[in-house]
Amino acid sequence: MRATASAITVLAAWAALVCSAAAAHELDPALVPLAEKETAPLLETLRALTAFDSGTGQAPGLEGVAAYIENFARAIGGDVQRVAPANDVAGTNLLITFKGTGKRSVLLIAHMDTVYTAGTAAARPFRINGNRAIAPGIADDKSGIAVFLHAMNLLKARGFGDYERVTMLFTTDEERGSAGSRDLIRSQARAHDAVLSGEPTGPDEGVVLGTSGVGQLNVRVQAGPDARAIEELADVILRSVDAQREVPETRMNWTVMRAEDPAGLGRLSNTAYDFATLTFRVKGRASHAGVSPELGVNAVVETADIVRRVSAASARMPQVRLHWRIAGGGVVSNIIPERAQAVAELAVPKNQDMRPVVERLAEAGARGLLSGVEITAESAEGLPEKSAAQGQAFASADQRVPDAQAYASLVRQARARIGQQKFSASAITVQDGLFFPPFNATAQGRELAQLAREINARLGGTLTLYPRTYGGTDAAWAGQSGQPVVESMGLPGGNYHSSQEEFILIDRIPRRLALVAEMIRAIAQRP
Repeated sequence: MRATASAITVLAAWAALVCSAAAAHELDPALVPLAEKETAPLLETLRALTAFDSGTGQAPGLEGVAAYIENFARAIGGDVQRVAPANDVAGTNLLITFKGTGKRSVLLIAHMDTVYTAGTAAARPFRINGNRAIAPGIADDKSGIAVFLHAMNLLKARGFGDYERVTMLFTTDEERGSAGSRDLIRSQARAHDAVLSGEPTGPDEGVVLGTSGVGQLNVRVQAGPDARAIEELADVILRSVDAQREVPETRMNWTVMRAEDPAGLGRLSNTAYDFATLTFRVKGRASHAGVSPELGVNAVVETADIVRRVSAASARMPQVRLHWRIAGGGVVSNIIPERAQAVAELAVPKNQDMRPVVERLAEAGARGLLSGVEITAESAEGLPEKSAAQGQAFASADQRVPDAQAYASLVRQARARIGQQKFSASAITVQDGLFFPPFNATAQGRELAQLAREINARLGGTLTLYPRTYGGTDAAWAGQSGQPVVESMGLPGGNYHSSQEEFILIDRIPRRLALVAEMIRAIAQRP
């Protein structure tokens, strides 16, 4: 698109304005000492927020988080409005408004939901280990909530109100694509002069200029009396697992598998065969499927390969019959799955010893495809219990892309591999879609990020401007407003969406608090 002369003039004026603002903005020398004193209260806020299980859809925990925030915000002068999410999404979105006497408005966005299952908060409660505060969801994104609340508390203590308004928008469903809040985010962003997004940064202080679009690819293989649906699904995963290598700056990771095929060996004669059940349990390592899949060990991929290699081993024993009854693992689409299992039933002719057959198949399954995986094999006499299930074979992959064109290329690569059927009788259906658009900072947003970098340097730190991360965030919805957005204003930390200990770095809290407060001051005071 060709820029008009007026648009170029506006952008040039904005760039000059931000550059001059960075040089002219006078830091409040009292903010850093106050931020240092605010560190302990902020940690108590994080302790309170992480005491709730607030995974997407967990209404009681989301209500607990919302109630805590509401009480805190009212105590520091915020006007709180509860907004029901669209599309029957659980929880309540919060709009918190602070009115001032100035002309500029700032929107602060963060999300209350996490990726953790019910019971995680009690099992892994808040604790401090050296410079780390540790708890599920403490960085992503309860750190953003805490930073924004306490930054406004600092500005209140300094009597600063030179903004027209500062609005906080805390939502309930970012981890699942914000179907219940995206319209609210867009409308609020349009109504403000600038947006600060509270997603965490990594252990190094930084802000993000671009995020990835997030897609999901779902595959179903129809189960039936003569189908080998679980074997086909396992092969689908293995033959498409490297599709992203063909498309630069993309990622695709299989994260969920649910397969059950009750049509098994029970129809065989008990007088001709002995039966056994062989169960493989897989322990990998969870990590964020978009941001840091390399830190995980994918239990679903390993399980798919167990199905492949055990099936191959049984095929070399012609008289042995093997049928896969169950294979599955993973919890949500954006986590590299930590655990999975596969259950096979065996039939061995009565004139043949069962033990060496089980040992050979268990050995084949236990060899391991992925480094760091743990596999256990258990055997039992007889067939598994009968299931009333009709049979299903389903798998889902998380996809990350920089733009729509890259997504189309990734889908083509994946579909081409999925279409290479292992069994001619297999019926495979594929669904895909991009449910989180990428975020790419505008020229104005880049200038605001540069302003943050310069302010942070004057506060004694080094702030990295990351061109892009593989996360998908609400900055994408805010950015569709056309207003400038600065991403990753939450706390430095790590191990998001992980079975390892999610953490924030305590010694970075004062500077990040002061940075957010100074950014609000700088935006509010520009002409």
